[in-house]
Amino acid sequence: MAAPLLRPYQRRVFLPLCRGLLTVRHEQFTLLMPRQSGKNQLAATIVTALLLAHARRGGSIVICAPTFRPQAAISLERTRAILEPAARRAGLQPRVEEHRIRCGNAEAVFLSASGHAQVAGHTASIALLADEAQDIDPDWFDRQFRPMAASTGAPALLFGTPWDGDSLLERAIARNAGRTAAGLPLHYSVSWQEVARDVPIYGQYVERERQRLGAQNPLYLSQYELIASRTSARLLSAEALARIEGSHSLLEGPRAGERYVAGLDPAGAGPDATVLAIGRLQPGRRLEIVAFETWQGADLAGFAPRVASIAARWGLERLAIDATGLGQPLAAALEPHLGRALLPVAFSQQTKSALGWELIAACETGRLALPSPAGGQPALLQCWEELRACRRSLRIGGILHWEAPAGQHDDFVAALALALHAAGALPQERTARGRRS
Repeated sequence: MAAPLLRPYQRRVFLPLCRGLLTVRHEQFTLLMPRQSGKNQLAATIVTALLLAHARRGGSIVICAPTFRPQAAISLERTRAILEPAARRAGLQPRVEEHRIRCGNAEAVFLSASGHAQVAGHTASIALLADEAQDIDPDWFDRQFRPMAASTGAPALLFGTPWDGDSLLERAIARNAGRTAAGLPLHYSVSWQEVARDVPIYGQYVERERQRLGAQNPLYLSQYELIASRTSARLLSAEALARIEGSHSLLEGPRAGERYVAGLDPAGAGPDATVLAIGRLQPGRRLEIVAFETWQGADLAGFAPRVASIAARWGLERLAIDATGLGQPLAAALEPHLGRALLPVAFSQQTKSALGWELIAACETGRLALPSPAGGQPALLQCWEELRACRRSLRIGGILHWEAPAGQHDDFVAALALALHAAGALPQERTARGRRS
């Protein structure tokens, strides 16, 4: 088989998983592996072994992933690359036909597990595999994919990383705890430390990710430590909040030689406030918040000149604005004033999630700093209050949802996230320059 192509940590789980998928019926195997550790190569090698073993008698494997492009399509291509030389050595010629690979009388079908995909009518007689199973809706999988093996008893393999403790993958892992079939464990796990023993450069990569994301960042814990986070919790941990308390003070105006960016969260006439957070760029891409401008019940129709005046006074190199809803016409009105310095951000589930992850990482690693709330101005105190109160929830697909508790606000939180986004959009550090008079 193709096992010699695998590294030792991959072979350790490849052999029992292949044996189980070839001999056990009506069971579900689970596998946890850290990100970028060769999970897809391992899965493609397993599919190759199953196709070769069933090439004469025939049968079908169904492989699903959260999306067809890129995920399932990548799995298909990797399987093809591993299968073709192995099949030729066995005197077989694999054929790729759209979303399936045929090898002799056996085939592997690659499908999207998105709720919009049309997947009815397929049968899994050899095995059913779910890639990145933590990102597949459990109810959808149970309705659309499990029945594919109902009449055949084909075993399933679900693999990926943990998420919120209640994903499709984690539910299966909980059921598999301590269980065996035909003398084989039903659950397998590969740690990043095991990968690093065989691939030292991978350990260096994980260390860089820990430094970039923060050791307590839910993304780092999920993808590398294989530890799930609570479904719902505070957006920022107490430790992260302690890290961002800086020793600097708010400024009345810009200082010569310093570089500034800002984030603007427009609100309009409702109870929310329009908040502009101004940050000072420091070495190491650290952002120190040095000023706030806030407006309650602002009429945004003629607001652009006021914001443009503040941007000119501070010499803002980037200003990121929520360009959704009320913010869209304001962003359009600011464009002639700010030109390339303006960074409109259309809020969506995905973009707001990305901003939230960016904020968590910056707080966990000390790349964001706020003046101490002790004796601070009302705007600063409100900012700290919102940061402490803001809640997060984890959703399928790696989505982070964050918002203020009922009756409270997250305007300052959004402005901070946008300021960080503005800082991240700048080129890498260059020598500080003096301000133009």
